[in-house]
Amino acid sequence: MIIKTKHFGEVEINEENILDFSEGIFGFNEDRKFIILYDNEPEVSPFCWLQSLDDELVSFPMIDPVNYFRDYNPEIAGGLVAKIGELKEEDLNLFTVVVVPSDIKKMTTNLKAPVLVNIKTKKGIQVIVQDEKYEIKHNLYDQMMLIKEAGE
Repeated sequence: MIIKTKHFGEVEINEENILDFSEGIFGFNEDRKFIILYDNEPEVSPFCWLQSLDDELVSFPMIDPVNYFRDYNPEIAGGLVAKIGELKEEDLNLFTVVVVPSDIKKMTTNLKAPVLVNIKTKKGIQVIVQDEKYEIKHNLYDQMMLIKEAGE
């Protein structure tokens, strides 16, 4: 299947990889079908894109937050997780949405509202974490530089 995307033009995707976000993404409740795209191999690029299939202009850069925030372990209500199907840890992908402003040093990620994807059921949901230590705009650039300097 060929789709039009905001950042990559026309892209061929495997329909088996389409994700159903029955509740949409915060602020984009009309968008329900998404696909995760990578601009490089996942091992090379820290970013992936949650691309809407409902609106080609809706696309969110995301990261795996555990790669940059080792102690990130949000507690998520079981009822919310149940909405995307019975879950085993190996079936869960956890992402956070990234905001990249013109000054890259002000790049942030939303640790307060992670995106969960059950790769087995192909369902996703964005949730709000109740833990006060997680912020909506957590500086990602500084964290990336710390990890780079540490050689990790």
